[in-house]
Amino acid sequence: MTDEPLKMNLNETDLSQVDQFRQSRNTSVLTIMFTDIQGFTRLTEEKGDAYSNEVRLAHDALLVPVIERDGAGRVIKHIGDAVMAVFSEPSAAVARALEIQGALRKHNASHPDQPPLLVRIGLHMGQVTMEDKISLDVFGRHVNRASRVEGLADGGHVYLTYGVFDSAKGYLADKPDEVGWVNHGRYRVKGIDEPLEIYEAYRPGALKPQAPPGGKKQGSMPKAAPALALVLAGALAVVGYLAFKRTTVTFEDLQVRNDTDIMLDHKVRLQVEGTPQDHLRKCLTAITPGDHLMYFDVSYVTRYYSPLAVKRGANILRPNFDYYGLPGIQGNTGYAKGGKNTETFTNKNDYATFDDAGVKHPHTVVLTLTMASAPGPPVAAANGVKAHPSLTWTLDWTVDLDGQKVSSDKLVVGHDPESADETEGKKELWGDVRHKYLLVYHLNRAYAQGEIQAQYAEYKD
Repeated sequence: MTDEPLKMNLNETDLSQVDQFRQSRNTSVLTIMFTDIQGFTRLTEEKGDAYSNEVRLAHDALLVPVIERDGAGRVIKHIGDAVMAVFSEPSAAVARALEIQGALRKHNASHPDQPPLLVRIGLHMGQVTMEDKISLDVFGRHVNRASRVEGLADGGHVYLTYGVFDSAKGYLADKPDEVGWVNHGRYRVKGIDEPLEIYEAYRPGALKPQAPPGGKKQGSMPKAAPALALVLAGALAVVGYLAFKRTTVTFEDLQVRNDTDIMLDHKVRLQVEGTPQDHLRKCLTAITPGDHLMYFDVSYVTRYYSPLAVKRGANILRPNFDYYGLPGIQGNTGYAKGGKNTETFTNKNDYATFDDAGVKHPHTVVLTLTMASAPGPPVAAANGVKAHPSLTWTLDWTVDLDGQKVSSDKLVVGHDPESADETEGKKELWGDVRHKYLLVYHLNRAYAQGEIQAQYAEYKD
């Protein structure tokens, strides 16, 4: 994101849509959702307009139905990869934002051969009418704030202002496993006089919350502090120069956010000055001369690697990151009385991993998953439901890695097809120092979803 929010250029038609929505919901207060795709401009430059248009269409197909389902929200405007929508209920806006992020995580996991689709979301709420008439000026100010909040976030995260948090938390309090909250503090943004108190809503266990990367947090320094800070900064700069004058590294066009873990040789997390918008960013971590490998993750299956050749003295280096995705296979099937009820899914993938010395190791994997269902032991009558047979699901798998069967077995799981509860589980099949394979399954009614997925070893369940 640039320092300026996207200008939505709202017109009377847009305002009429907003007014129709708020009248249908009988409210004068709306929650505004602002989203955009992280790295979309760069993706367009690298892959071209045709590819980026396919990404945007996939994005819209995921977001719009979630936003507008059951009339909870309405999409008002699209500008490129940005979406502006409105909700009458803050709790619905938060719940749908988290649902969107969950759908995007599933989309990325099922398309490991593609760059991940990462969306940042900002939410802000406020009164939009005066004397029961919607005001373009008032509404525009709320849109600007939602845009500013979204601009603080990183892909995959949902940020919101205090009003949304305060209104939504009570309605979502009975879902602690689905919604977690973090107060990141007060942040100053351009164009708004008072600092914004930024909260984050997140799905526990699915994503780690993080403070706004590169955001200007409101401090409590006295007025004399800036001069003292300059003196201290100068002193630290001298100390830093004396400490690292023999070998220094400055990155050119390192468009990676400050909160992203950039790893060197799978061992050291690099600390880098500046923001992704800066042309030059000094590396604060000492790097010895020689050949190195740096990387950063965007998900448990997606990693970007770049070689790094450091010479003694001052280095200005431009990392050239290449995409590396881990493979997987997913199958969906259902039980039908009298049917075959056995399906086999298979997939062959070529991919690569790197060892600590930076040596690239190519791999070929063939994944096979067979899912079979049959009537199981009877389930006793209860709560008005007649006695009925359970379902027994057999998941039979093979992981053939580089010509060797590293995992081949089966798992039998029982499930009550009349229950609304989902049966799910996860089993590690094989692993080495760099990555591992897992079996994940979900049983719901008479349907089953099974998946063999690879993920990097650094990710712990």
